[in-house]
Amino acid sequence: SGVCNTDEYTWQHGGQEVAAAIADKDLELLPLAQDQPGTREVEVSEDRRRERCLDPSEVAALGAVSEQIAADFGRPMDIEWTRAEGTFWILQARPITSLPEPPNVDGPVQVFDNSNIQESYCGVTTPLTFSFASEAYASVYEQTMRAVRLPEPVIAEHRGLLRNLLGLVRGRVYYNIGNWYRGLLLLPSFGRNKEDMEAMMGLEDPVDLVEGEELSLLEKVQRLPSLLRTLFALQSQFRRLPRSVAGFLADFEQSYREVDRAELSAASYSRCMELLEHLRSRMLDRWHVPIINDFYVMMTTGALRRALGERSDELFTQLLSGEEGIESTEPTKMLLRMAAEGRAQPELAAAIRGAASAEVPALEAGRFPTFEAQIADYIERYGDRCMGELKLETTSLREDPRFVFDVLVSFLGREDLDADDLARREQELRASGEASVRAHYGLLARWRIARALTRARDSVKNRENMRLARTRMFGLYRDVYRRIGGVLAEAGRLDDERDVFYLTTEEIRAYHEGRSVNADLASIARVRRAEFEAYEQEDLPHQFTTVGPVYFGNRYAGPERPSVDGDARILQGTGCYPGVVEAPLRVILSPKDSLDVGGKILCTVRTDPGWAPLFPSSSGILVERGSTLSHSAVVARELGIPAVVGVPGLLEIVEDGEPVRLDGGTGLVERLRADSSSVSVELPQQELEDEGEE
Repeated sequence: SGVCNTDEYTWQHGGQEVAAAIADKDLELLPLAQDQPGTREVEVSEDRRRERCLDPSEVAALGAVSEQIAADFGRPMDIEWTRAEGTFWILQARPITSLPEPPNVDGPVQVFDNSNIQESYCGVTTPLTFSFASEAYASVYEQTMRAVRLPEPVIAEHRGLLRNLLGLVRGRVYYNIGNWYRGLLLLPSFGRNKEDMEAMMGLEDPVDLVEGEELSLLEKVQRLPSLLRTLFALQSQFRRLPRSVAGFLADFEQSYREVDRAELSAASYSRCMELLEHLRSRMLDRWHVPIINDFYVMMTTGALRRALGERSDELFTQLLSGEEGIESTEPTKMLLRMAAEGRAQPELAAAIRGAASAEVPALEAGRFPTFEAQIADYIERYGDRCMGELKLETTSLREDPRFVFDVLVSFLGREDLDADDLARREQELRASGEASVRAHYGLLARWRIARALTRARDSVKNRENMRLARTRMFGLYRDVYRRIGGVLAEAGRLDDERDVFYLTTEEIRAYHEGRSVNADLASIARVRRAEFEAYEQEDLPHQFTTVGPVYFGNRYAGPERPSVDGDARILQGTGCYPGVVEAPLRVILSPKDSLDVGGKILCTVRTDPGWAPLFPSSSGILVERGSTLSHSAVVARELGIPAVVGVPGLLEIVEDGEPVRLDGGTGLVERLRADSSSVSVELPQQELEDEGEE
């Protein structure tokens, strides 16, 4: 009944007592008088309170009985017992249904974190996508190691590291952070690079699992030639980036056009494998330039933050705004121009709305040929840029263009949305930041800021533009793998063509080449589909540490942090674009949710480039995860929309439709009264001052 405090003894199967927790036994239960049934509570005398209930020999006897019962039943058993006149009596034995795994006590310590990679691979990700991404990461970073002239023995030594840059736990993709830090050890200035990488990735909980090496003078002298060679090669790659990026994009465009998507609908399994080899050799094996540029982004934005000093949070986002020619915003601006045409032609606007509500969205053929051509051009250019675009299992705009028409409909009702006006606002914010630098910094500091700013702007612009190339490459891979799924389904080797996403890249290769350990692909896919669907019901932390074998003996528990206060009125995140907005929230978690933002504050867990067309219809952006260099922050700056990212536990606190006041400058979010119905948009401070002068 729990009335008495009890001792606890731990007995090992090997035949010895491991631990004994002797309770402070203040009460005991004794029989009533002989002629009365029941028991009575009696206080235990002080000299007996710490006595053992069972001595070691008695624990050994009970342990032996327990082991015999487990052996008889063939499994661990939950046993109830008593002892009378020196004999143990077993009262009950039943199976243990939830025996916890013992924790691992040895093996490698690994830290998994998805603060950054969740932008690309959000939620549960299928085996095909993970296996493809894992191979791609290993390949492109090995290419990069050669580009910075690391010796082949060093590259060979680090292949295990390259193979484990990513992890897959309960269907979620994580960075193996320790291996990323170990990779940084190959470059000069580990401490500064680590700090810059954590800022770029938006790591909420940086770790010190890997420390910079403390070398003797002799060891430093011995390593100096290798470090100088790497440093010189890296700086040389940085200097060549303007030409390298242009050459990379031109080469990618040529390789992209060599693939005829139209042939895929009738392509055989063997032809699909030829196309995969073409994509690998012509695209994926030539991908070191984007990675070199990512290092440049990491270092240049870190240098800019340090040059700005204490005012970095305030100025960083302003100074990076207004960069022209960034491809990540071009799809949105193209849709804005198309919507403007629709508003100018009532019949076209009605046709767009009709297409959006149709089961298969499409304009009536021949009625608006110019607009039809624009839609076709948009799909050809940006048909792979969709929410979850790097997940091969995602349904792209090429398969279902509904997202395009939904966005156009939302734009039709907003006459205030204009692509040119957005560009003007970007330039105004940029000019405001530059004026602040001139007003608050000395000559030398201004020179350092200007130098770092030019490099940071170029690197971020190049990163965004090459991301579109990555999106298009993934789109080609998606279509080829989907066709393989279709071939296998037609042959009865899969239940459905989409089951191909539950196979791995190696299984698909091995099945074609005759190396499959298990040729029953349908059964493999069924088991994995059930497993990964179950993962959808789980919620994992953004970071956790494992010891030894990752898949057992670990709890996947995140860092200790204060519990989320569901009644909190003030939330703090990172401001990405200044301006104060007061409006209800529109919570969107997937393309299946209602995408009608309608002037509300778009609120979600994470974003990727495919979310950008939703931004102009919103009055503000509020994202639980991310950093000032995450995609949502970059696009919000370029479109001039007040934004806050990195709000811990956001979606556990707020609800769809509740009104909030969002300050994109300070990162503060204030939850308003539930009965508040006011909706207003305030201009950034500089614009308010300009209005006052006028």
